[in-house]
Amino acid sequence: MRYLQLCSLLLALSACATHSADIDVACEIDPQNNYLLKWETTPRIEGEVQIYQSTDPERFDTEKPPIKVASIQTGYTLIPDSIPSQRSYFLLRFNGHDDHIVGARAERLKYIENFRDLGGYTSKNGKQLRWGKIFRSGEFNTLTASSINRLKNMGIKTLIDFRDSEDVIKPSPELGLDNVINLPGALHYRQNLLPRLQKEELRRGDANLFMQDLYVAMVSGSKRAFKSMFNQLLVEDNYPIVLSCVNGKDYTGFAVSLLLSALDMPEEVIMNDYLLSNRYFDKRRTAFDPKDCCDGTQEALSLIQTADSRFLSYARDYIRQQYGSINNYLEEELGVTPEKRKQLKQYLLH
Repeated sequence: MRYLQLCSLLLALSACATHSADIDVACEIDPQNNYLLKWETTPRIEGEVQIYQSTDPERFDTEKPPIKVASIQTGYTLIPDSIPSQRSYFLLRFNGHDDHIVGARAERLKYIENFRDLGGYTSKNGKQLRWGKIFRSGEFNTLTASSINRLKNMGIKTLIDFRDSEDVIKPSPELGLDNVINLPGALHYRQNLLPRLQKEELRRGDANLFMQDLYVAMVSGSKRAFKSMFNQLLVEDNYPIVLSCVNGKDYTGFAVSLLLSALDMPEEVIMNDYLLSNRYFDKRRTAFDPKDCCDGTQEALSLIQTADSRFLSYARDYIRQQYGSINNYLEEELGVTPEKRKQLKQYLLH
């Protein structure tokens, strides 16, 4: 009898382990605009994954048959883009009960640099940032008709633009945005930088110091813009929202790091998101052409165009030195009280 009880216990533990497997899912868009869905389970489990597709990450019709069924052990599958004018999200159901929602981190949109969805990140408390709620991007100055159509179908209501006044060009009215809010970073760093590049005065070391100083300057010099950003993020009717600057890298990168901090995201998540600009920003799309400049100037410009972990780390370490913690800075300088953070999490996490 004791032997049978022991066997029953082992079977129950085995079933529990399968149910509680850690599952990581990801989605990419390949050069042919197919969706590549990938997953990994720890420990490895057998069975099947049912895949459902929707243009709304909050609504999947699981009463209908899945668009595809795959073996969990394959680890991936390819889904053709059957709705090219709209962004798709996917619900992956493992063995009939374990659901995971995923979308492509970055869209392939012509003439928009660094556009990506912040959805899917997991907080320290295990909550996930909702897909399709908040995006980050470079400027929207030049768009193809197909890009306009795809963006419009994402339902984005609000554009928060951190560009300084000399860089601002209004986005196309065809995007159908309800709100276009300019919150200038007010540092005018591009205006100050260009003459030094033209005169070939910058070298790599100078560029490194310039960028570190820029990121520290954002802490105090741009706090009005970031405080206003959080006020807009606390208006539920503003969503979906896109945060934007010229390249979607510096003002936007720092702003997103503050937002992710307010949502209790781990430091690794915050830094990894910042560094993704190196993957999705094309350095060739710049207002300054360095091809006739000396090697030193070209190296300096390359560094300025890079999302370097040292830049963001330098600013965040400076905040900790001045305020004791990132949370203190959020509350004391940007007015993000515990009550407001709770409200923000209700909008953006699930």
